[in-house]
Amino acid sequence: MHRYKKLSLKCFGWLAERSLASFKSLEPSLRGSGINMLLKAWVSIIYFSVFIAYIFSLASVLLLSTVFTFDIIQFIYFTVFLPVLVASLVFVILYLYPAHKAKSIKKSIDANLPFALIHMNAVVSSGIPPEFMFELISKFREYGKLSEQMGLVVRNMKTFGMSSVSAITDVANRTPSRELKHILSGIASTIERGGNLAYYLKEMSEKMLFEYRLRREKYSKTLSTLLDIYTALLITGPLMLISVMVMMNMIGGDVFGMGIDQAMFFMLVFVIAANVLYLVFLEMTSPQ
Repeated sequence: MHRYKKLSLKCFGWLAERSLASFKSLEPSLRGSGINMLLKAWVSIIYFSVFIAYIFSLASVLLLSTVFTFDIIQFIYFTVFLPVLVASLVFVILYLYPAHKAKSIKKSIDANLPFALIHMNAVVSSGIPPEFMFELISKFREYGKLSEQMGLVVRNMKTFGMSSVSAITDVANRTPSRELKHILSGIASTIERGGNLAYYLKEMSEKMLFEYRLRREKYSKTLSTLLDIYTALLITGPLMLISVMVMMNMIGGDVFGMGIDQAMFFMLVFVIAANVLYLVFLEMTSPQ
């Protein structure tokens, strides 16, 4: 990946430099996704990958044209539109990837934050300094991406020699989770002013746990509605259509000009595709 980045910067760094203003919206997602790369480097990788995808797809079409016979319209279509389509798809994927990764990290953090706060409150209440609290939480991999964020605080203090307040503030500015940003800013402010950190963590843990329960209850109601829709459209509906097609097959007829076998095939493809899309939608909307 390091060599690929260097090659991308060498080939398209000049173009990335000129168009950085158009990609400014990527910067927060790039920072929150944990991709240790400057915006210019990532934009260069996008341009280079789009170029490679275009050349590869165009070469593939030209190679296939030596094996299969295309008429002039098909040849123009495949050589003009197909490479552009592939290159555009690569561009969209790389453009959206940092935001998708940042969102995934945010979901993991928000799901584990209420329980980590309870743990942190118990640690601080026992008299352990906040610096060791972060180190202890960072070793609990059960907290997912949250433990990695705590590990960044420890890294800032031990490796970079930052003060505890500066280390916490730095991670608060980088994290994709608004809730964690608020919590870390509060911890830094409490430490700086000499406040009661145990009391602050206790209050925030109760608040976050209450909000967590509300989110779970809301999602359970949404899931119940989605289950009713799924049952009606993807279980009951296809069964009724199959019954109708079996009867039509016995008495003869067609469906929108298609034979019964063709209609059954397209219905099967539709049901499989709809199930896949349903599962993807559940994965994207569900809290961890």
